[in-house]
Amino acid sequence: MTEDGIEALLTDEHGEPRYVSRYLLLKLAQRCNIACTYCYWFRDPSVYEKPALLTEEAETALLARLGQHVDRFQLKSFFILLHGGEPTLIGKDRFRRLVSSLREVEESHGFELKLAITTNGILVDREWAEMFARFSVGVTLSIDGPEAVHDARRIDHRGRGTYKKVISAITTLREAGVEPGILAVCDPERSPDEMLDLFVDDLNVGFDILVPDANHDDAPPSIAAYYMRLFDRWYDRYASEKVRIRFIDSIVKGLLGYPSESESIGYGPVTTTTMLTDGSLEPLDVLRATRTNITKTDLNIQTNSLQDIQTDPVWREILYASLNLAAVCRSCPFELSCGGGHVASRWSSKNRFDNPSVYCDDFKAILGHAWERMRPDLFVQTEQQLIPLMEA
Repeated sequence: MTEDGIEALLTDEHGEPRYVSRYLLLKLAQRCNIACTYCYWFRDPSVYEKPALLTEEAETALLARLGQHVDRFQLKSFFILLHGGEPTLIGKDRFRRLVSSLREVEESHGFELKLAITTNGILVDREWAEMFARFSVGVTLSIDGPEAVHDARRIDHRGRGTYKKVISAITTLREAGVEPGILAVCDPERSPDEMLDLFVDDLNVGFDILVPDANHDDAPPSIAAYYMRLFDRWYDRYASEKVRIRFIDSIVKGLLGYPSESESIGYGPVTTTTMLTDGSLEPLDVLRATRTNITKTDLNIQTNSLQDIQTDPVWREILYASLNLAAVCRSCPFELSCGGGHVASRWSSKNRFDNPSVYCDDFKAILGHAWERMRPDLFVQTEQQLIPLMEA
């Protein structure tokens, strides 16, 4: 990757940025009140070097920088995902003040600010739910399946399961008029039928089942059988009912030539900016699953603009890697529908990100299986079964 090459990616013929920052992953807390067995965040112990909660100074600077950024690039919209650790650890008063101030920035600068939070749900009570509703904050809860599955992986610091508290949070949110989405992480040793029975038949929620975070320095088990079964069950029963599973959506879109709109699978630029609790600006947070301090920069919202993340060498490396795939990927029939997989899954100590995904063979099997299932129906069931996926 040459400096001229990355500059050509970053700027157009007029010297204007091609990738204006429109999305911020904002860490409200560096700590968590549970201890999931697979969490990528705490694989990097440097997260403990930052303040436990978003500092007042970083919050104030962000509010100013956001307005400046929107004005500078004349943005019509911006998206902030409130994240952690566990973001509700910031507390209700701080959270209320932050989102209220963000809505004031939105109004005074005349753009649409989309706010969402990803939470384990443990602390969500009626007051939290009503705040989410009042300030139009979308909510995603983490649930890994039925109680026995969830409680084996998503435990508190005393080793106790958290399933009942999360299920209670769904009821509380719905009573306040908030319809949550669900994030789960694939356990390839279990059946996806358990997830579908719970999320579709019992809870009736929108959901995604994430590929486990792993790279070439790990030795993850195969996920192919799991996702092929998930696809079959969805295709045979749920597709016609317009049940949405984001990973499956991405597969279908990619195979039909549409952008996947997902970092997990599908070709496209990775441009995420992460802001830590002290105001540090970093690349995509999931990169912490590769090695300690890989995301560390000298940038901070108190001294830098949001767009300055594009001066960081690792941010540039990730953008370049997301658009310039490994040689084996470029000769693969699934080059665009796979896109090399999640950029963090391509890491190796030897070649850094110049590899196919550690799940390469699995993705070939999954995509090939999905294509063979879809292909006979493309001309006879397209309208009823496939095109509705493109409309959301």
